[in-house]
Amino acid sequence: MKPGSLFDRIFGFLGQLIALNLLWIVCSLPVITAGASTTALFYCTLKLHKDGDIRVFHDFFKSFKQNFRQSTLIWILMVAAGIFIYMEKEALATMPGSMSQIFYYVIFAVYIPLVAVALYVFPTVAAFENKTMTLITNAFYFAVKHIGYALAVAVITILPMTMTLVDAKLFPVYLLIWLMFGFSLTAYADSWFMWKLFKPYFKEEEEGHHYVDTEPDQYAF
Repeated sequence: MKPGSLFDRIFGFLGQLIALNLLWIVCSLPVITAGASTTALFYCTLKLHKDGDIRVFHDFFKSFKQNFRQSTLIWILMVAAGIFIYMEKEALATMPGSMSQIFYYVIFAVYIPLVAVALYVFPTVAAFENKTMTLITNAFYFAVKHIGYALAVAVITILPMTMTLVDAKLFPVYLLIWLMFGFSLTAYADSWFMWKLFKPYFKEEEEGHHYVDTEPDQYAF
């Protein structure tokens, strides 16, 4: 079989996904580092769409180190916001009369933007260099810029995990898939939509069918 054949490319791509999946799981185990590892995962999957290839370990840990502080801060803020919303939701049962209904809608109004930001913020950090609050704002902007993409990303990200949790019979199969390449495949699928949103903001010059950054491997406004 010739090098570069379809068979080689398929198995090479699958090998990259498996390696990325393993790196993401291992680097997320301390929990506090989950934000940085998610940013690194999206850096690699975005680069796969951009360049068609990556150096898995080099690119993953390059992004992990460069974005560690910013991603960790955002991760802590997102977890804190999620805990706060959960506690407020639990407190609804203690509210009198129509107050619980009013606060239910308030919580729902906060929850939707939070989910939108959570889905987009780490790919945005992976792709652009900016201040933390600017990146969070940009993540929300990208989410609302193309609602169809946002819905697709939400379905791709949330639905498989929901199916895994509710289907006890097939849970071992789902778990094996997640451990093998489920997280990296989800990020790769999400990145297809992300890259279409991000690409216009990059300085590009077309050479044939390829786009070349003025600073290779650097994503910035």
